[in-house]
This record gives sequence, C-alpha cells and structure tokens, in this order.
Amino acid sequence: MERDADVIVVGAGFTGLAAAGALIDHGLSVIVLEARSEVGGRVRSFETSDGTRRDAGGQFFCEDMPEVMALVKDARLEMIESRWKGAAKSVSATPVRRASHRSNPLYERMEAADPGDPALAGLSIADWLNGQDATEEAKREFLSMVHGLWCLPADVIPFWYLVDSDRRNTADVSELQYFLKDSAASLADAMAVRLRPHVLLSSPVSLIRRNEHHVVVHSGQRQMTARHVLVAVPPVRAREIVQQPPLPETLDRALGCWRSGAVIKILLRYDERFWSPEVSSGVSWEDVSGLYAFDVSQGDAHAAFVVFVGGPLALEWRARGAAFIERTVLERMGALLGADAPEPVDVILHDWTDDRWSGGGYSDVIVDPEAYDAEALLRRGVDRVAFASSELSPSFPTYIEGAIVAGRLAAARIADALNAEDAAPGAGLKRVR
Repeated sequence: MERDADVIVVGAGFTGLAAAGALIDHGLSVIVLEARSEVGGRVRSFETSDGTRRDAGGQFFCEDMPEVMALVKDARLEMIESRWKGAAKSVSATPVRRASHRSNPLYERMEAADPGDPALAGLSIADWLNGQDATEEAKREFLSMVHGLWCLPADVIPFWYLVDSDRRNTADVSELQYFLKDSAASLADAMAVRLRPHVLLSSPVSLIRRNEHHVVVHSGQRQMTARHVLVAVPPVRAREIVQQPPLPETLDRALGCWRSGAVIKILLRYDERFWSPEVSSGVSWEDVSGLYAFDVSQGDAHAAFVVFVGGPLALEWRARGAAFIERTVLERMGALLGADAPEPVDVILHDWTDDRWSGGGYSDVIVDPEAYDAEALLRRGVDRVAFASSELSPSFPTYIEGAIVAGRLAAARIADALNAEDAAPGAGLKRVR
C-alpha cells in the first residue's frame, strides 16, 4: 500500500520539531502538520519598534539543559545571560523589600516530600499549604510561586503533581539563566530548516483514523496516510482531535485529566537601562499572587522588563481588559522604578489565556488527584498513535528542554516499533521515501 509518509507528526512546537528530526535520522519519512502559520508552539516572537526580535512566549533555558544548549551552539545563536538570581525580591504596593524564597522553609518541605506518600493522596497544593506550620508571609510567597509558574489556582493542582514535576527539574543553576538575543523562536526556526519540505503550516488536524496497518489523518479537506502518527501537542489540545475508533477508556481518561493554565506576558522596552541590579534580579508583589517582573535587557542600549501575570490573577485582569492590564502594570513598574523613571517606548501585551492551539499557560497541568498513571499511559499511546509533549518529559517538563527530550524519546519508540514490524515475517507493505 502506498502511503504519504512513514510517520505523521501533529504539531511543530519543539516536541514535534525534535521528533521529526530524530525520525528522519532513523531513516523514516516524515510529514509535520502544524495548525499555526509558524513553527514554535508555545514559543513565539514579535518585533519591537527598534527592530529587535523579542519573546512573546517561553524563552528561558540554562547550562544544565544539554539538548537546548547543543542546538543553540549548532545554530550559532547568541545567548544573553539574564540577571535573574534564582529568587524574586518580593515587594509591597510601595516597594518595600521582603525576604527571598531561599529563606522560605516551605520549599525545602516540598522538595523533601515523596509524591507517592499515601499521606499526600487527595491533597491539593492549597490543602497541603493550609496544613503547614509557617508564617502567613511564607505561605503567600509560596502561593504566588504556584500561581506564577503553574498558572492555575492552588486548590485544583494535586500536591503530589507539584512535587513530582519539581523533582524532574534537576538544574543546579537557575532555569532562567539564559535567553536568546533573537528570541527562542529563532531556535525553532533553525530546527525547522532541515524539515521545511516536510512541514505543512496552517494545517490543523481534526480526525485520526487508525486500523491494523496504517493511520489516516484528516486536516481540512486533505487526508494523509502513514504507518504511525505522533500527536506532539499539549494534552488539552490533543484530546480535541477526534479518534476513530475511540481511544480506550483508560487512555481517554489520561487525556482528560489535564487543564491549561492562564498567563499574560507584557514586555516593557526602555531607551536605556536605568534601574539598579537589585531590581534586575527579579521582583514579585506581595499584595497580589502570580505577578512577576524580570529584566530581559540585551545590554544597556536594549533595555527591557518582562512582566508575567499568572493563574487566577491573569483571569481576573483579563476580564477587565487590555487597557486595564497595561495601565496597572505601568503603575506598578513606575512605583518600583521610581518617580523619575521614564515611560517605556514600547508596551507589548501577549495574552495566552485563550490561545487556540497552545492553551493558556506555559504547560498543561494534571488536576485529577487520582491520575498518577496519566503520563505513563500517554507515553504508551495506542496502536499506531503515540503522544508526546513537554508535560510528559522525564526531565525539565514545561520547559523547551523537556519538549525536545519528549519528542526524541517518542521518535525512538516509534522507530523501534516500525523496525520490529519490518523485521516480522511477512512484512511487505511499501514504505515511502
């Protein structure tokens, strides 16, 4: 039987790009179908008024992320070292310095917890936090971290999931150590260069039909046939694709236990960097939960702050409109930077809360406290359909590194399965090159 490719990859984020490259390295033919008009997934970029390319989505990485570091080196992309020092300074509405989270005992307790501990079964992060002997200030700071990084209310995220995910982020340095001068999207573009003939943009997938010998993928009016499909999009997006026949109940449940968070990202660009290094190391606000600001300057002449609004705060502010968000952020940054601070020359807001193809936050999060096996079930897949995303990575989930690792691991599993199929007695179906 003639097929369009050995493998169809759904999604051209870092997971899909990494998987497609690895599959080609395994000698397999590949087609990548991407819903957007560009590659990168949760990594996107825009140009400021001075022509500088800036990040609208995920952007940070560190030297303990080997896959990203190797790709950046191969692509000869310039890295900028951030001034983030691993802990945001907490400020009040009138900037009063507070202790950093390094002195917060709740982080040590979280890191020491065992995600499989029966005592944690059924506990949300909020439940666990309420039961801790700690100051209200420490609890507020921990809660703000949850809202800012996980982008969901603490009462819907199982505590075991927070612990398990945190354990997989194994960097000895800050994960926010570097960003790319030309934005993280430039790395996605570099990865896509060798795949260009195989990447079809503006091609959302609506239906996957599988049988014993092949899989048919429906994208618009187009149908394509392959030996295997890798669904390389976040779980919430993956479950929107109709599967025929329906997925087994356990796998369907594993797809259904995730929820996308909410995050809004605002870039403030200034003519020059005039603030102190203490401010550059990162700030949060104690009177609201999930609001952070980082210095993302590319030098004194390319000065900028990025402000993240995450979790319930993002939904609350979004409901009040973009003008409110911009005004509120400018007021807070103005109070932080001082009365003599100049107005930013660019204010660019990117609202991820209702993003059609990526979801609302940095990643999808398990919200079912009983879904201990959800990730394993998704990695296992069904028949000729596999799933991969940063959320499923054994290392650095939610980061670009995790997406690359997840894609390459899925590609290796698919290649092994197809090689075993080819080696089986009677294998004679025609492969496409």
